[in-house]
Amino acid sequence: MRLYLLFLLSSMNLWAFSQNEKVITIPVVVHVLYNQSHENITEDQIRSQLDAINADFSRSNTDFSNVPAVFAKVSATVNIQFELAVSDPQGRSTNGIIRKRTTRLMWSDDDKIKSSSFGGSDAWDPSRYLNVWICNTVPGLSGYASLPNSDPKKDGVVIRYDAFGTRGAVVAPFNKGRTMTHEVGHWLGLKHLWGDTPCGDDGIQDTPRQRGGNTGSPVFPKITVCNGTPHGEMFMNFMDFTNDASMGMFTEGQKNVMRSNFNPGASRYSLTQSNALSPASSSAIAPVEVTATTIAIYPNPVVGNSFQLQLKTGGGSIGKHYAIIASNGQIVQTGYIQQSSTRISVGYLAPGIYQVRLTDVESNQYTKFIKQ
Repeated sequence: MRLYLLFLLSSMNLWAFSQNEKVITIPVVVHVLYNQSHENITEDQIRSQLDAINADFSRSNTDFSNVPAVFAKVSATVNIQFELAVSDPQGRSTNGIIRKRTTRLMWSDDDKIKSSSFGGSDAWDPSRYLNVWICNTVPGLSGYASLPNSDPKKDGVVIRYDAFGTRGAVVAPFNKGRTMTHEVGHWLGLKHLWGDTPCGDDGIQDTPRQRGGNTGSPVFPKITVCNGTPHGEMFMNFMDFTNDASMGMFTEGQKNVMRSNFNPGASRYSLTQSNALSPASSSAIAPVEVTATTIAIYPNPVVGNSFQLQLKTGGGSIGKHYAIIASNGQIVQTGYIQQSSTRISVGYLAPGIYQVRLTDVESNQYTKFIKQ
């Protein structure tokens, strides 16, 4: 009885601490790369994913009640939340979503999706944003993530379009947003429970040793020769490979690892200082001074269905990629410059102010045009 009371008091103290603990909020930018229209997922689907991961990280997921009591005792309220950015790197208003049509049918884990030079989408400053790329991945790959202290140009999470969120194009058994929860766990320094070695360990005390990754819908308890406990493996942990419906928890030890990344001087600390969730000072594109070393558009304003993109650098930008960016910061069209004078079709664009930016030159050359 005395041991039970000590455990009960300890659990109550942890619960009270989690209620007073500061919630860390992470600005998110979602890059949607699509070849087919059904891969261009809706904003509603994107927001359903944020709802799901926020529930998982706050232990308010409705299926937490399915976690066995013996493991629920060590479960954690992580108190990390995720919100779409409202201000882009240039300080303009954004909905936190970038959409880009690509000629690529599928993407692998080679990080090319994170580079416009390969037809992908360049990361926004990872010291201020969590970058999430949504795409059609090669078979067998539902997602992957970079680790803390990775190359800033490749920092973030990649998720397959039909395993992202809880509504829209999602397909069971990965239709509860847990692929994102799992990959963000990696992004915050967590390993798989088995440490990616047979009968291995993730280095966290309150997660049992495990034979390997579990798939499908295991039945509790799942006891293996590697585990050595009467309760078996913690297959319902978000860092296993089970179906979304079989997952439901992080542990206190995992929480401590993840939150440690936000301590002063740690790898993700700068995200706590980001202003990307503060309203932008202006939603309009600032006036641009067009010089002899930049690019020009004729006619401007654009009154028809196309314009002429003219390079004024003697051809030095031939072979580069361009992007057309709306006033809300959203990329609406991309292409490749094959000659010094290129005709660009924009008949589908709504009237407004747009930028044309060369996306893979150091000088970041750009100009603006008005579509009437």
